Amino acid sequence: MQLNRFTDLGLRVLISLQYLPESELTTVERLAKQLNVSRNHLVKIVYFMAQTGWIDSFKGRNGGIRLAAPSHQLKLGDIILALEQTSSETPAIINCQQPSCSMTEFCNLPQVFNEALQAFYHSLNRYTLRQLQVPATNQAVIKWLDQQK
Repeated sequence: MQLNRFTDLGLRVLISLQYLPESELTTVERLAKQLNVSRNHLVKIVYFMAQTGWIDSFKGRNGGIRLAAPSHQLKLGDIILALEQTSSETPAIINCQQPSCSMTEFCNLPQVFNEALQAFYHSLNRYTLRQLQVPATNQAVIKWLDQQK
């Protein structure tokens, strides 16, 4: 299984935002530069995460984004599941419809894979966003942010 690009970038945004001091905001432009990705990709992701309440978004000249207060408590499996479901692709390991499978009526493989996928999310839910913080990363992000001021 491979996470889609939306999920990958979404996780990177959340991880980056958790290193900001609580009162500080950053911009999509700064994040795009930090993560070396297109601003257009991040706009869609940030909008989704603002709608879910994971991040706070402020418009205007002094606007920006930051992690919403309770986001540190977000469970990793729930985050990944929500991000994966935004994709046009269904978050399934196997697709019996494309191409159409003649064994659908008597095959248990999709059910087995679905159970494995649920176990994957359940296992990831043992971790929160805060548990992804690493002191060395914290120092690197703070240094990078200071250079951007």
